[in-house]
Amino acid sequence: MSVAQSEAERIRRQYAALTSHYRAIGPADILAAVLAARKDKPAEEQQPLRKAA
Repeated sequence: MSVAQSEAERIRRQYAALTSHYRAIGPADILAAVLAARKDKPAEEQQPLRKAA
């Protein structure tokens, strides 16, 4: 096994718990959460930043 392959395998094992957790959520649920998230106001509606004197 090459160095790159062994490093990739080590990282894969390190994040196995996160991977299994987020795989259960699914891409459709993540997309729905992103679409439902509160959107920022357009730039022209935002308050201008004030410079410190």
